[in-house]
Amino acid sequence: MLKTFNITRKMANMAIGKKKIIIVSVVIVIVAVLIAVTTAIMTGLNKPQNVLKALQESVDLEIKGFVYTEVGEANMKWEVTAETATYDRKQNLAILDQVQIKLTTADGKVFEMSADKGQMHTEKKDIEIKGNVVIHSDAGDRFTTDYIYYSDLQKKFYTDAPVTIENEHMKITGKGMALLMDKGELNIPSTVKAIVN
Repeated sequence: MLKTFNITRKMANMAIGKKKIIIVSVVIVIVAVLIAVTTAIMTGLNKPQNVLKALQESVDLEIKGFVYTEVGEANMKWEVTAETATYDRKQNLAILDQVQIKLTTADGKVFEMSADKGQMHTEKKDIEIKGNVVIHSDAGDRFTTDYIYYSDLQKKFYTDAPVTIENEHMKITGKGMALLMDKGELNIPSTVKAIVN
């Protein structure tokens, strides 16, 4: 009987030992999982800070729905919009895609321009647009050219590319064009041909 009791006691002790091992193992697994989860959360929390730091040190930043408005003297105003803009901070350069420019000259004339691509020097406020450049005036004129520049220093939109101007009365072709914002003047300097309807 004593032997049976000792064997039963040994078996009970072994069962308790196994339970302790199982409990300790479960606790170790839970602690390991908690450490892994905490590490993942801390890494996840640090990622935005690292991304933000990288963006601050990076030269490129993409902006969707880019809008820039400039109001000058004598009620001159121009607004640049683009579907997307990639900003190069080191060069102060915005690379624009699907560009629209609306400008109002000093004498109240309104011109709306569109182009496939463009770039804007944000410090100088100079712009270049190119690719299917179309300009509509509030007087009903439609201009087409390959590219056009804007110089903020001269307050002038200009190109040396071939230009076509059309309205319901005539079609004018020429080489080069200058639109002076402060005077509201439009000049085509050379090779001008006109067809009157």
